[in-house]
Amino acid sequence: MKLRKLAVFGVCAAMMAPSVTVVAEEETESGTEQESSAESEKLKKYDPEITLTFAKPEVVTKYASGEDAQNNSAYKMWEDIMGINVQNKILAPSDSMTEKMQLAIAANDIPDFAIVDATMMGSLMDNEMVEDMTDIYDTWATDDLKALCGQNDNGLFAPVTNSDGRIMGLPVPNTLGDSYPILWIRQDWLDALGLSVPSTMEEVLEDAILFATKDPDGNGKADTYGLYMDKNLDGVDFIDAAYGAYTKDEFYIKQDDGSFICGATDARAKEPLSALANLYQNGAIDPEFAVKDSTKEDELVASGQIGIYIGYFYSPLGALKDCVANVDGADWTAVPFPAAESIGTYEPGVPLNVYGYIYAKKGIENPEAIVVMMNWLCDGYALPKEDNAFYIAYNKLMNDPEINSTSGVNNLMPFQMAANINWGKTFTDAVASGAKHVEGKDADYQNVISTELDAATSWAWKKVYLEGYLAIDFDHVKYSDYAGAPTDTAVKTESLLETQKLTDYIAIIMGDQDISYFDTFVDTYNSIGGSAICEEIAEKMAE
Repeated sequence: MKLRKLAVFGVCAAMMAPSVTVVAEEETESGTEQESSAESEKLKKYDPEITLTFAKPEVVTKYASGEDAQNNSAYKMWEDIMGINVQNKILAPSDSMTEKMQLAIAANDIPDFAIVDATMMGSLMDNEMVEDMTDIYDTWATDDLKALCGQNDNGLFAPVTNSDGRIMGLPVPNTLGDSYPILWIRQDWLDALGLSVPSTMEEVLEDAILFATKDPDGNGKADTYGLYMDKNLDGVDFIDAAYGAYTKDEFYIKQDDGSFICGATDARAKEPLSALANLYQNGAIDPEFAVKDSTKEDELVASGQIGIYIGYFYSPLGALKDCVANVDGADWTAVPFPAAESIGTYEPGVPLNVYGYIYAKKGIENPEAIVVMMNWLCDGYALPKEDNAFYIAYNKLMNDPEINSTSGVNNLMPFQMAANINWGKTFTDAVASGAKHVEGKDADYQNVISTELDAATSWAWKKVYLEGYLAIDFDHVKYSDYAGAPTDTAVKTESLLETQKLTDYIAIIMGDQDISYFDTFVDTYNSIGGSAICEEIAEKMAE
């Protein structure tokens, strides 16, 4: 806005005194150059080189010749571009990393930095083992990094923010796309029944009943189901969210008085559960869903017997592809998840979209180096700029056939980040213009434009990037109102609470209990740990 005002002022001033215009333009250009210079300094290369110790999860089973977890092309790239020599103080399989870090905390001998989960971050903060990153982040982070980490009102910072409002670590962003739900609906069934794409959740559920009762496949048999459902109730939480109920496990809702409730106990879940019970009664849900896992239920999708599948942008590469391969004329369309009529914009409940949280060990000489690394990954990887040195070096490694056939570049790097890039628009524009390549996602783009894949696989790749991605709304999601480490009671009762929710929700959906039983479920859920967890959360938040 400031530059825009200066430009308008320059035009007006030119009519009176041209010299003023020149001064204004020079000041504007100078200010822009200074800002650009300041930003570029945050992408520094340390000279002399610095060394930082790290906790590296070992996920690679085969390396390129002469490489290993410590001596490899990605670590050398870190040195060449950033002047940072990363040394693996801890190297362990991913499932052993928590134990190794706990031992390091007990011995007061943690690495200089690592990517940890919210629980581990809470332990490090409680033991005062990490640097206060508030001022360091404010000073050193580029504008791009601040935009990436600050998405959704800085919601990603919740687990690293202490009671004084200071940030003791930084979120390492992942894309929301991996957890954002999409409705995949049989387009050929909509066409067969003369139905348009549903725009409300009520219409979705009405279509589910029609898919089960109006013979959409035209075979004269009552062998179709409207809505996919398995024994883990995959997708039901996303339906609940359409009615304003956020029922995902470990989702907590803050009340007006400062207290919390477990999302699974929200009374607003009664309406969608009643609607699902109606679907079950009308044969729109597989009657055996309660004893089938996703693998078994996917068999119904693959055989062409289910019309609505709650999935993600990448779902066409699984059972939907098998359906297209197995059933003549089968087609699926990606539908943006709609809200119920009483709700405005649909906002799914999603986990914080992070790989984890990065800390700087208290007392290290260069804590700002943590931010510098993130700056490089932001501008060279997550939100890539083609003239960025990291971007150029990374893409050179991506074209190394031996690395690609063994470890892969990403698995070699100390860590990675991702942004909410809508590759759907990028791919759609590229296909329309006849582009041969798409930087950053070229391997997938080659699958989209390939003429050598079988028909079903070609269909799947096109659906993923030319429809699935376009159905994602990155700007409208809801996080839990509490995103810190699990409380003591939560750790002890997590499995018990999940089982109680599944058991009682399924009983309501199958009609074994009417919807009034929901109140009994709430009492039971709270008595076995729900209420205690919420009290512990309220106490933490009030500290």
